[in-house]
Amino acid sequence: MGAAVYSLRMEQAAVTDLRTARARACLHCGSRMSGPAGGDFCCAGCSAVHALLKARGLESFYSLRGSTGRGRLGLPAALPSERFSYLDDPEFLRDYADPDGRGMRLYLEGTHCAACVWLTEKLPEFVPGVERLRLDLSTGVARLRLGPAGKFSEAAEELQRLGYRPHPVRVDESEALRVREERAHLIRLGVSAMASGNIMLLAIALYAGVDGGLQRYFRWLSLALYLPVLLYSAQPFFRTAWAALRRRQASIDVPIVLGILIGTVASLVNLVLGSSHIYFDSLSAIVFLLLATRYLLRRVNQSAFRAARLMHFMAPSRARVSRGGQWVDCPTDAVQVGDLIQVLPGECFPVDGVVAAGATSLNRALLTGESLPVAVCRGAIVEAGTWNLSSPVEVEVRSRGASTRLGGILAAMEKGLTERAPIVAYADRVGRAFVVAVSVLSVVGFFVGLQYGWNEAVNRALAVAIIVCPCTFALATPLAMSLAIGKAARNGVLVKGAEVIERLGRARTVFLDKTGTLTEGELEVTNYETERPEDLEALVALESLSVHPVALAIRRRFERSQAPGARPRVAEFAEIPGWGIRGRVGGAFYEVRAIGGEGGETRVGVFRDGCLVGRVALSDRMRPDAREALDGLRALGLDAWILSGDSLGPVDRVARHLGLAPERARARTSPEGKSELVKSVPESLMVGDGANDAVALASASVGIAVRGGMEVSLRAAGAYSSRPGLMPVLGLVRLSRETLRVIRRNLVFAVLYNVVGVTWALSGGLSPLAAAILMPASALTVFLSTMAGTRALRRAFP
Repeated sequence: MGAAVYSLRMEQAAVTDLRTARARACLHCGSRMSGPAGGDFCCAGCSAVHALLKARGLESFYSLRGSTGRGRLGLPAALPSERFSYLDDPEFLRDYADPDGRGMRLYLEGTHCAACVWLTEKLPEFVPGVERLRLDLSTGVARLRLGPAGKFSEAAEELQRLGYRPHPVRVDESEALRVREERAHLIRLGVSAMASGNIMLLAIALYAGVDGGLQRYFRWLSLALYLPVLLYSAQPFFRTAWAALRRRQASIDVPIVLGILIGTVASLVNLVLGSSHIYFDSLSAIVFLLLATRYLLRRVNQSAFRAARLMHFMAPSRARVSRGGQWVDCPTDAVQVGDLIQVLPGECFPVDGVVAAGATSLNRALLTGESLPVAVCRGAIVEAGTWNLSSPVEVEVRSRGASTRLGGILAAMEKGLTERAPIVAYADRVGRAFVVAVSVLSVVGFFVGLQYGWNEAVNRALAVAIIVCPCTFALATPLAMSLAIGKAARNGVLVKGAEVIERLGRARTVFLDKTGTLTEGELEVTNYETERPEDLEALVALESLSVHPVALAIRRRFERSQAPGARPRVAEFAEIPGWGIRGRVGGAFYEVRAIGGEGGETRVGVFRDGCLVGRVALSDRMRPDAREALDGLRALGLDAWILSGDSLGPVDRVARHLGLAPERARARTSPEGKSELVKSVPESLMVGDGANDAVALASASVGIAVRGGMEVSLRAAGAYSSRPGLMPVLGLVRLSRETLRVIRRNLVFAVLYNVVGVTWALSGGLSPLAAAILMPASALTVFLSTMAGTRALRRAFP
């Protein structure tokens, strides 16, 4: 007993020495270094990058990084060396480079602040042949442009040395079409901006009373400037409206086109008749403001969707393939089924395949949720996204890219992102109803104003057609959903679609699994006592031959206190499921078996030759954020329950720790029992293990998997958290409720704006020019309301 107590005190002293040692921060990445002073860097990689920045004259990177408030880099600088010669391969360039072969998009790991933008965009200054690099910090994607003699491999190698591992991003046909469409939209926007600005200057002169000769000239010049706006910039509105009318459907562009046509015809008639009532200034302004507003909304939507899609590169973009008896680097897209590839220790498998040579162990946590290494040998199946931990292996390729298991998971997730939530569909229906209403009201406005003259009738009809803004219904709601999904993705929570956000925002009851959700999911030794040091050594020797969770906990606790090679030999070892283990150590026969427990603890007895000589108490440790997160969920009005298959003691202990009443904690609940209870409660939220609680997750109104493999989790649950603990769940619920609140606020504003605006236009108090300014201003107001509402939750994900 004395030796065991001595060992425990020595271990506690070592921990105390470690905590009281001087803590320092790495000069490059900012990571804390505990221990005796003696170095300024946490690793050789950080030291090398610091020396490189100093040699390049880029020391101001550190002062700029500090001014942003982000003290640490997103990735350690010690990145494994990679060869990038494949970036210059002609076959690769056909798929990844721009049409002229001199531009490429690269995803840079570890970019996180303005200092990263400043440093990466300095690349042309010290890499010959690089013309420019522009980094989009919101997505981490950089656009690299080379000169005639530049090489992509040299630029990538330099980025790697700076600590930003580059991944080429394939520009598929849809992406190329999107870029061309965006470029055409910007040209239309520029044409309308130029024309409307000049027409406004002419209109000011006309309103100021310019002389008669110039007056007629300025009106015809306004028409000349307006024609490019009508015939080119406004064409998207005409195409959409015509397509909707052919399908006999309502479109938000129908009233816009109606207003443009009414204003254009009236202006042409008045221009020929010599009347002063022309509307070229109002019409060009509305086209410009609408194009600008839609461009802004489109950019935000695309940024949010890319945040969900590019949050990780889960499989490498290159592979080491056997070509002519040599291993050659090439892009993963160039690998064919049947090829032989080599994967070294510390690398991620880029394809699905079968081990053809070698044996190793894998980390398959991404797909299965299991963090323990899995041994594989020749003939075993390996999958993209898993990591090689120990030895080189050769793999025969069976599938790649979207055909892999990981590719199928991501494809299913992206399909879910395109599905509309009920509240989005409702907003669309309201918007279509407004389109029909505005068409009718424009006619009403014309006949109401006709009693005051032809020009007044046109003014009122045009003002009604322009002032009504169904864009607030059709665009703001999906924008809010996209921003919410993107924000969740940036915080490690994968959401299948907008419907999940809506259901989470309406949830009123939360059911929580215990093991792995509220607790760490693994046992730890909380107390022990033995009569002699030899008994503790025998216990560790016996448990080293078992993989039971109790054995793993005992080994984690005591193995580090034993000297290497000091473990005694074990003979006659046997493990009896449901009972324990036994064996002969040093001439004595030992048995280790359960002896009951209380207060939620598991207790194990150590018997030497039939006599109890030691006890070990173990328990599943509570997650440190469990109480705080649960208090936050209850503060939001959610009624909390615990559902567990564990025995009554551990469940009661967790309930007491969390401040839950005993009747809110259900022990010994089967998966079927969990499912029935969750299904019986409306607007329920289930939080649990993606594998063990799959039935309950699927039965709830919405489920969040916080443990287990991504594949099975996303099949059963609406969201998957890659971060441990309950704080991401609290953040997602907060985000969902705020998103619904913003959408409701936008809808109320849209209704009030349209009612007031139409009433004002019908009464004749609103001119077409004022309506042209107010309509896009209302859409911009809703956009700013959405942005302000979602940004208010920056601290939702701590």
